[in-house]
Amino acid sequence: MKLDLLDFIELENFPSGSGIEFYDNKVYIVGDDSRDLLVMGKKWNKPTLINLFNTQDKKIPKPDKSDLEAMTVLSVDKKPHLLIIGSGSSDKRNKALLMNLKNNAMKALDLTVFYNRIKAAGIATLNIEGIAEVYDYLVLVNRGNTTNPINHLIITRSDFWKDQEKAMLQTIVVDFDNVNLTPGKLGISGLTYSDKHEDLFLTISTEDTPNAIDDGKIGKSYLGIIENLYRKIGREKGKLKINQVIDLSKENERFNGYKIESVCVQSSKDHSIKLQLVADNDQGKTYLFKILLGWG
Repeated sequence: MKLDLLDFIELENFPSGSGIEFYDNKVYIVGDDSRDLLVMGKKWNKPTLINLFNTQDKKIPKPDKSDLEAMTVLSVDKKPHLLIIGSGSSDKRNKALLMNLKNNAMKALDLTVFYNRIKAAGIATLNIEGIAEVYDYLVLVNRGNTTNPINHLIITRSDFWKDQEKAMLQTIVVDFDNVNLTPGKLGISGLTYSDKHEDLFLTISTEDTPNAIDDGKIGKSYLGIIENLYRKIGREKGKLKINQVIDLSKENERFNGYKIESVCVQSSKDHSIKLQLVADNDQGKTYLFKILLGWG
């Protein structure tokens, strides 16, 4: 598989990029402590901000932030919506926002009931960092740390918030053995799904932190691929192997020193896919990468 870095930018005045999504030729970026949602054209032009929280602080203080870490586009009542979810690493972070992409109407959601069910299913420490719609399923990822090194995929339905007590819930351990990466400091930080290729793309980063709250020393970032994910949902019991992994800094030194936080699909062809990635450096800045993956 060949990786080409097509573009790179530092976003001034937008803090702590954590999630990225692409819809209708627009890029949507959320920060885990940002007051606003950033919207730009696919070439990173014409930036606009959509207010998410009623506060004067563009950068929300750590004890107060909702820790919005992940988002995906899904259909609600046959209309496109952006679902943005909190990490669940504290009670204040059990929030989600559902935004109608046609008129920007916003609805707040409380995910406490569903997040408590995840904990009861065996994932005691929550740190939800990624989400992707896979046809009629939603796939969430819970990031591991040095104390709890296991990363889990959480499978549910795309309307799970409507009946959180009874919504489908399956947890699967992400198995790194197939790609010679040793769990410990490895954490999955973002997800996106390619309908065309039926692959789940995962951003993976190393960070020396013992919990779901504090930042740690940044190491390498990777891009992982789980092939044919939709066909594996419900069949795989317990563990799911990553099929391929790409060491981003080996492919291009521009990735050195950045923690890749999430990924989205811009476009797909038969033998290639264009992805956008959002990163931070744990100093409150946000960076974007655009890459092209090609294979024969």
